[in-house]
Amino acid sequence: MSSKIKLQFIKCDQINRIKWDEVLLQMPNSLPYAASWYLDAVTGDQWDALISPDYNYLMPLPSKKKLGNRYLPTPLFVQQLGIFSNNDCDENTCNQFINQIKANYKLIEFNFNHFNKIQESSNYSLRERCNMILHLPSDRLLAAKQFSDNIKRNIQKSVGNELKFGATSIRSIINLFQENKEATIENWKVENYNILERLYHMSALRGYGKAFGMYNTNGRLLCGAFFMEWKNRSIFLFSGNSEEGKQTGAMAALIDGYIRECRPEIEILDFEGSDNQGLKRFYQSFGAIEANYVHLKLNRLPFFLRWLKK
Repeated sequence: MSSKIKLQFIKCDQINRIKWDEVLLQMPNSLPYAASWYLDAVTGDQWDALISPDYNYLMPLPSKKKLGNRYLPTPLFVQQLGIFSNNDCDENTCNQFINQIKANYKLIEFNFNHFNKIQESSNYSLRERCNMILHLPSDRLLAAKQFSDNIKRNIQKSVGNELKFGATSIRSIINLFQENKEATIENWKVENYNILERLYHMSALRGYGKAFGMYNTNGRLLCGAFFMEWKNRSIFLFSGNSEEGKQTGAMAALIDGYIRECRPEIEILDFEGSDNQGLKRFYQSFGAIEANYVHLKLNRLPFFLRWLKK
């Protein structure tokens, strides 16, 4: 059983960001979502943390406040947060952190990471959420052996349509998303694009963010994707696809092209989901498997404020 961990609640402006990012990179369960610059981009610098004095345990807390109540959400463009450490995040360790956040937040809607072992409790509700990851062979040409027949047909369709793989811009991907997907998403805000652009440019500056697309013979972008490369993992963070792209197999070809082109150090392509069964099947068709995580929800707001949303 884990011993008692000394934890400190630290405000954002008091965190040693250089040390935070240095130790995070060394942790076996580190993810880019927990990097200080990533948190700054998606929260507008509004995050705090639970930290052990030796920085061996880190838990980012992207806090918000509404009507005088502090609450703990999972920000947009962040899939998994929770506890990061060089040590095993077992049930006893996770309970210590959960007890700390329960004491400070009346509303919690928070995703822990795949490596955090959260115990069932009557004090909060847990829901397993789906994440799909694809293990990449060192010989990238062997990756296609895992693809379904449908993915292979779509790739051949893109070849027949002479589509070309190449770099693109985050703004071009956003334009595709706006034109073809935005209207189907409830409560989507223009501000989300500002956050996404800020995140892309902050990650690209550090060598983590990459944007690629598929082009037709006229040079028009048919689909595009923003990948976040972190250590041995690449995260399929955001994408846009056109109607022509759907008809010509562009997205399957884009993912195949990226697998062939990405750094040799990348061992995992993380598709970031999905609870949507259609998307899940699409990712499975590349050979992806589940690596799920836990969403914790606790609502101790007064009854008349239970409607409070992020």
